[in-house]
This record gives sequence, C-alpha cells and structure tokens, in this order.
Amino acid sequence: MLGRLRMDIDTALDAYNNLVQRVFSDPKPWPTDGRFKATKLKEVIQSIVQNATGDPEEPLLEVDNASICRT
Repeated sequence: MLGRLRMDIDTALDAYNNLVQRVFSDPKPWPTDGRFKATKLKEVIQSIVQNATGDPEEPLLEVDNASICRT
C-alpha cells in the first residue's frame, strides 16, 4: 500500500485495519475449504485500490518504472 498505492503511513494503517475487520471478522462455517471468504477479500482490496486510485481495476504492476518502491 505504501509503494504501489503511494499511501502515507496513517492511511495505509487505516486501510489495513479496515481490511482485517471486514475480511476476518466473519469466518465461514466449519468444515469448509478455507476459513474466510476470498470474495470478501477481493471486494475489500478493490475498495482500497479504488479509494487510492479512483479505479478498482487499476493494475498494480509497474514493470517499466524502476524508481518506485516495490513493497
């Protein structure tokens, strides 16, 4: 989030906290394939990307610019 989405530290921490609360607070019933819903994770990540870039489908690979932090 810091490098690819160019968020400042406080914004990235808020986004991580939001992600954890929204994705991991609602586990799937046991036993299933995985404990949490992958679709929920995808929705939250798209929301974070949209808030940072304006486009939820913004590509996050920047192979042509070596000066950008890759974390």
